[in-house]
Amino acid sequence: MWVPKRAAREDDVPVATRFVSDTRATHYWDSAGVLVGAYRRVLGLDEDAWDVYMLYGPDARWDGVLPPAPEFWMHQLGSPPRSGVKAPYLDAEIFAAHSDTLLRRAPGGSDRSSS
Repeated sequence: MWVPKRAAREDDVPVATRFVSDTRATHYWDSAGVLVGAYRRVLGLDEDAWDVYMLYGPDARWDGVLPPAPEFWMHQLGSPPRSGVKAPYLDAEIFAAHSDTLLRRAPGGSDRSSS
């Protein structure tokens, strides 16, 4: 989800999405920034939830008014360490490892733990 922070515009999304080129990824533009407020509540933040990176397992469902809590998330809110944020600061290797674990659980994923 891409939102209008730091003067971002919908026209900026194609350039930004080149960093997330996996065909399983879907990108959306939230022009009103509705989700930053919803995720602020879900993640327990004292500011808008942007520059956060969330992972959901294959069974995640959005059934209520608010989105579901992610299984794992990291952020780039300010400089590390950041008190009051209940998630680690973004580390690409750690995030990738958690992503791989969830992808193995997805339908069609290779669950290496059973081999």
